Amino acid sequence: MTRPLRVLFVFTARKRELLARAAAGTAPDTLLFGYNHLDGTGIAPDVYEPEYPPAGQLAARQAGRLGPDLLQLRTLRLFPRYDAVFLTGGWPLLLAARAIPRRRRPRLIWLNMTLTNLLRRERPLSRLLEAGLRGADRVVCVARHQQAYLQRRLGWEAARTPLALSGTDAAFYAPERARRDTPEAAPVDVLAPGRDAGRDYATLLSAVHGGPRVRLVCSPRNVAGLTLPPNAAVRYDLPATALRDAYGAAGAVAIPTHGDASTLGSDCSGTLVLLDALAMGRPAVISRRASVADYVTPEAHALTVAPGQPAPLRAALDSLRDDPAGAARLAAAGRERVLEALTTRHFAARLAAVLHESVSTPPRSGQANPG
Repeated sequence: MTRPLRVLFVFTARKRELLARAAAGTAPDTLLFGYNHLDGTGIAPDVYEPEYPPAGQLAARQAGRLGPDLLQLRTLRLFPRYDAVFLTGGWPLLLAARAIPRRRRPRLIWLNMTLTNLLRRERPLSRLLEAGLRGADRVVCVARHQQAYLQRRLGWEAARTPLALSGTDAAFYAPERARRDTPEAAPVDVLAPGRDAGRDYATLLSAVHGGPRVRLVCSPRNVAGLTLPPNAAVRYDLPATALRDAYGAAGAVAIPTHGDASTLGSDCSGTLVLLDALAMGRPAVISRRASVADYVTPEAHALTVAPGQPAPLRAALDSLRDDPAGAARLAAAGRERVLEALTTRHFAARLAAVLHESVSTPPRSGQANPG
């Protein structure tokens, strides 16, 4: 009997608490990236979650955004125990792993959520990141434009950038689980959730001025310098259960983002929130980006509008309000699309296939088989 693949998941944030809450149904498992859905796939996953003493925490704060990545260097000593290491962050590990003798080095698999934008910024960190990426065996992309960019920039073959579409926790984001007796359950015409730096709330606020009631759920940085009109309110950093209640009370969900020309935020800003909204059975409007068409058929599962233009966004929101039956059909089609192919269980199955393929394929020139 073939033993299961030993795979180490490396996160830049602590996940034990999230694992427990997801198992209890009090938090979505989206940010576990398939870790908890690998049963029956021939993979034995593990996660290393080190304890950081006060001195380590202080060093991380001094390092700023690099802090979490640098702290994960402590996991390097564990690498030889595994067939593959799945990295959702901690990119310095890609460079440091070169110190491991080739015969003991595992396959290194990187999850690409922000690489395109980070590399396109052309900063010193971008060049260092690119050097690290060249040590990865696979870079799992969540959109086709990411694949195309990496293949073009790094001269990689297609097999090195496998596609694995993201998924949402459809068991958590289920319409029947939204409560009706919480403050967030107060009815609102439009809900606009999301904290990613790629959000364009300025365009949204301009679009809805004097119109529908809007509730933004974001971080203070997302609306810094913006003036909210009287028909808009904002809530900061709601817990997932409260956000679920807000979805249930919304007539529609708006996901305004900057266009593909922007390097702000993640490569596919808005995608995960779109999947959450569709799982909740809400009609959604999202700014047009290359990644959106990988997940939904525009106008069949969700409405798409040109980024940065208030008028089309307002028109799309008004169309959903003025045609309740059409909005209901759109929402039902979107939910069906998610349940059929875009849950975290679907993502885990896609990831498992990548992990098996990467370990079974002969290594690239100059790199030996793991273990």
